[in-house]
Amino acid sequence: MLQPEERSESFFLDTRYAIDTSNPIQTVVTNGLAYMQEAIPRFTEDLHRLTLIDSPSEHKEGLDTMADQLAVLLQRFEMQTTIVEHARGNALIGTLVGDNPHAPTCLLLGHHDTVHPVGSAQTRTQLDEDKFYGPGTVDMKAGLLQGIYALEILKQHDYRNFKKLIFLSVPDEEISNRYQASLVRQIARDEKPYVLGLEGASAIGTVVTRRKGCAHYRLTAEGRAAHAGSSPEKGRNAVLELAHQIVQAQSFMGWRPGFTINAGPIQGGSRANIVSDFAQIMFDIRFLHLEDRFDAEARWRELLRNQLVPDVQLTLTSEPDSMVPMAATEASLGMAEKIQFITENILHTRFAPETRGGASDCCKTADEGCPSIDGLGAIGSGAHTATEYVKLPPIPKRVALLAGLIVAITSENS
Repeated sequence: MLQPEERSESFFLDTRYAIDTSNPIQTVVTNGLAYMQEAIPRFTEDLHRLTLIDSPSEHKEGLDTMADQLAVLLQRFEMQTTIVEHARGNALIGTLVGDNPHAPTCLLLGHHDTVHPVGSAQTRTQLDEDKFYGPGTVDMKAGLLQGIYALEILKQHDYRNFKKLIFLSVPDEEISNRYQASLVRQIARDEKPYVLGLEGASAIGTVVTRRKGCAHYRLTAEGRAAHAGSSPEKGRNAVLELAHQIVQAQSFMGWRPGFTINAGPIQGGSRANIVSDFAQIMFDIRFLHLEDRFDAEARWRELLRNQLVPDVQLTLTSEPDSMVPMAATEASLGMAEKIQFITENILHTRFAPETRGGASDCCKTADEGCPSIDGLGAIGSGAHTATEYVKLPPIPKRVALLAGLIVAITSENS
């Protein structure tokens, strides 16, 4: 496999892909598609190199190596790169300044951490016909690479009608204690960009226009221990009361459109012959609107008064790792309309916008007022499993779509 320094830079000089300034979106998408069809072997090499880097969220060495390798890929077409160092894992920022200070800035947003343990990359990475298997491929190393190749296409076409293009990859998206969250928000506040999230998708014309918010709650029950055989009446069973409260909490499922609740890890009691004096459970809730969360919490606290076991003290606390929804706004839906135009009129495929229950860093940028669309990454399946893979055939169209979307955003709003 060729190393980056051994690669020829001649692919940036191919005049077959010169831009027609009279119709830049059509030209970038059409020629970008042809360009990517020829570039797939090189793309696959790059993906293989990235996938072989073990980069679980807790593995600083792998996270830093990923940031360095992404920087090398961006530097191939003269993008300025900055490594944002952190004791737990480095982030990467790439910046390309355009010629039109009145045009918008676009932020391509992704993450290079995975959920897979160290050692899995060597055993799971393989190419099987049109599927590339490996840890973190669809979530989201292939998506990061697609973003880089989309920027490469714009460079190839010498398209510069933008204020700035920013590529940001963070090392902490897969964990709840996100130490680079302030970096995402700071860029959103400072640059006011249109945000293109590189999370995976299910079809060529699929993008994510809305994401649910997410919050975790801890419910603790404190009762009174007693001998379960000789004096059970002296006890106050915290486990029994918690079970009752779990059933009550499930009444929130679907109480408002899109609202879900899941009873998660639970613990309680010490021995079967002791009336349990302690029990605790975590809940995960998802919501389309922030007010749904707060209304649910207020109603939930009312339900806690309806106890099955008297004298058990109940405490409901929210955990700090919450995410606000990625709401659909007029500006973000305008971006979606551009995607629809490209997918249906140039790529001749079906446009399929989605609302997803999972949160992402685009929730942060949307919360800062930035128009945000997610799910512009790779197509595949098995995310977070040992059989995770991406499909190679859709990659040219997805990269061309992303490149064309950047042109559509910056040319219309300049």
